[in-house]
Amino acid sequence: MNSIPTAPPSGFRDFLPESCALRTRAVEKVSAVYRSFGFAQIATSAVEDLAVLLGKGGGENEKLIFKILKRGDKLEAALAAKEDPADLGLRFDLTLPLARYYSKNKGTLPNPFKAFQIGPVWRAERAQKGRYREFYQCDADIIGSDSPACEVEVISALMAAFEVMGVEAPQVVLNDRVILFALLDAAGVPQDKRGGTCVLLDKLDKVERAQIVTELTELLGPGPAQALEKSIIDGDKISVAPEALARLEWIRETLKTTAGIEARVSPSLIRGFDYYTGPVFEFRSPKLSGSLGGGGRYDKLTEKFGGAPVPACGASIGFERLMLLLEEDPAAAKAGGPDFCMTVFSEELRAQSLKLAARLRQAGKTVDVYPGKAKLGTQFKYADAKRAARVLVLGPDEAAAGVVNVKELATGKEEKVALETLL
Repeated sequence: MNSIPTAPPSGFRDFLPESCALRTRAVEKVSAVYRSFGFAQIATSAVEDLAVLLGKGGGENEKLIFKILKRGDKLEAALAAKEDPADLGLRFDLTLPLARYYSKNKGTLPNPFKAFQIGPVWRAERAQKGRYREFYQCDADIIGSDSPACEVEVISALMAAFEVMGVEAPQVVLNDRVILFALLDAAGVPQDKRGGTCVLLDKLDKVERAQIVTELTELLGPGPAQALEKSIIDGDKISVAPEALARLEWIRETLKTTAGIEARVSPSLIRGFDYYTGPVFEFRSPKLSGSLGGGGRYDKLTEKFGGAPVPACGASIGFERLMLLLEEDPAAAKAGGPDFCMTVFSEELRAQSLKLAARLRQAGKTVDVYPGKAKLGTQFKYADAKRAARVLVLGPDEAAAGVVNVKELATGKEEKVALETLL
């Protein structure tokens, strides 16, 4: 008889308590930064109708959807008719659900609407370090304004979040889809080969330049390939789309003067989603091969849901890559235990220990009371395993004197502290 697996499927993960504590603190800090910029938290469903997920500009990610089969008689009927047996799917990003959410609720939402969401998404791709089939995204979006000030606000919010997390400031890279498409047209790239060309150019930070040029030549011929190498890969002086260039320059200058953020323009920045219509940007960390996040303007996505197009701009932090950086910090990895572990000296003193723990919690502290009976040595080992900052011992002598023995686990220092002083 085969045993039941104890590990999750490939690309999915369980998390130990210290990892959960680190992730929770990261989510709380990012959320606080987003709120400080005026973004309101929303939540969208993890499951969407396939009609929502398909044909909305998700690009290659639409091929990676985890589909959910129809149920009961509907599944049997679909199989018998050789129709698609699935009708639902797990979301592959948070932007499409946001566009659907806005289309439904725009009548009751502020205009413009500044929103943030933090939650899991799913893509059926090959798992590797920093890329999983289930992962978190931390999105900040502004819907209802076509001003480039939105790009400045979103980029500034994400950079502030990186700073609060103690991450080395990533480099901000800018481009504009209008400029990109103008360069493709100038190079003579046919419309039917533009998608394939963008897929190749999007690999520039992962694949050797010579290989990209070779594949472009095979796809387009030597003339267009050489033109793209000069204009996009080498980034020669851009002489197309002056309005888009001026918009990017305004964003770059405003980021510098208002937030001290240095950004550079790169015509080779693609971003994979087809729903982007204007400026796109990425946050590149010197410690990672890929980006730490990115986003852009998607002014036509809401019209996919039957309404008028509404201008929108947003970005997402690559949460799992952020965690890779945070987990490299030993201090951060060890943090997250309770403020106190409350030992139970004896059953006769358990009630008093529980009362002290309750009062400490009311004062805003986290307190873990040892759950069971054990010698003090065992309880101290428990406190150490829980990464507690301090251990409290309330024995009969301490209880009679109105004090508690406090031990700092990091230094081993012990002292008796009056109960009211501790509180």
